[in-house]
Amino acid sequence: MGADLMPFADNWAYLKTELSWLDRLLMLAIARQRKETKVVNKVAVTPADRVSSHWWKGVIAVSKPVYDDCRMPAKPAVQADCKAMGYQQQLESRIQISAKDGIVLALPSLRHYLNLTLFEKNLILMALAPEINRRYGRLYHYLHTGEDKAVASDLPTVDLALRLLCRNDLERRRARAKLTGTDSLVERKILRYVSVRPSTRLSSYLQLSENWVDYLLSEQPDQHVLFASLATPSEPILALPAPTAATRAVKITQPEVDWHQLILPAPLLSQLQTLTQQTSINLLSPYSASNARDRPIMQSPPPKGQVALMVGAPGTGKTMAAEAIATALHQSLSVVDLNQVQPDDFTAVLASLEAHRYPILLIKSTHVWFGRHSTLAVPQLAQWLQQRHSEPGLTLLSTRYLHTIKARWRQQMDGIFTLPLPHRATRKLLWQQAFAHIVVIKLGLGDVG
Repeated sequence: MGADLMPFADNWAYLKTELSWLDRLLMLAIARQRKETKVVNKVAVTPADRVSSHWWKGVIAVSKPVYDDCRMPAKPAVQADCKAMGYQQQLESRIQISAKDGIVLALPSLRHYLNLTLFEKNLILMALAPEINRRYGRLYHYLHTGEDKAVASDLPTVDLALRLLCRNDLERRRARAKLTGTDSLVERKILRYVSVRPSTRLSSYLQLSENWVDYLLSEQPDQHVLFASLATPSEPILALPAPTAATRAVKITQPEVDWHQLILPAPLLSQLQTLTQQTSINLLSPYSASNARDRPIMQSPPPKGQVALMVGAPGTGKTMAAEAIATALHQSLSVVDLNQVQPDDFTAVLASLEAHRYPILLIKSTHVWFGRHSTLAVPQLAQWLQQRHSEPGLTLLSTRYLHTIKARWRQQMDGIFTLPLPHRATRKLLWQQAFAHIVVIKLGLGDVG
């Protein structure tokens, strides 16, 4: 742990760490591509067979497979994947420690000032890598064409970047949208499209502007260059302004969960939908001072925000229910897991969770704040609940057991929803839903007419 929390010596030490991650990503992609090519070549007879392999793979089963096709994957590979899950968190910790020591890191600084996503940051890294070593260009070429020949270009294509950095079609659509618009890396002239001949956008190469290459490769980056390039004020000058406690704690997602995906009792599902409808009305028609004078004097405005408590063991669907609500409201879902927030940051995180910034908010492990062992003051929590009630939005608090939340806070909830553990029939539906899109077809070569 001590080694992971050491600050980077300089910008190049940071780049070496990022390039090591990129090396592992590329080697894994090459291994998968070689395995896929090996499977295709066993069946393909003509070039047309290879071109159409995306269609017949999985339909045709290769008879008499060799030993290498059947052996189980080695356990160290699984362990490596598990370790990789915490790579970004470990990297972020080292970046923050480096910032406190006054060490300027170019790419993290650029990401902070432009509020770049992880995809955009890694995209810049992919475009920067061939400027450090042409070996990356040869790897890009092999992954793009499957041929180990002279490299036509050292640059990555849009298609390759999307395939390497995105896990599914939804992520690819959202990542591609980041390359368009006024705030995109292309419009900001950090990246530019390069095409040797008329082609699609996916086939275009991505190249870093020269001035950004010089800045990102500096051993001691000059922050004045960053400020001047982004047309922002040159003061105060910081090595890397640390994100706030809230930006580290809040995870914002764009869920796509339909009501029919929830396996819940009908009465409970109806109550959640009623809560969603009321929230929708409040979001669309919030009470404001502009229309208050049109209301009767004796009529008090309805509560604008709602706070509900969801109770249930892990696996009962509390998070999925929150995602279904956010999907129905066409809103993003902001999630805070209090078990992952440092106690010293509780006050800062609580103060930043404003309704206008996070209208649909899910707080997990709520007992940390609203339980008997909470370190936050009662007036502080009461004021925050009042603020969430006073503005349009929905606050969902989730906990495993109802008794872990103090009675005084339970009384202020607009609804308490208890999600039961799935029984046998429900578990069967969950399994069917989980594997609804997996179809296994195994045919011999003689079965294909």
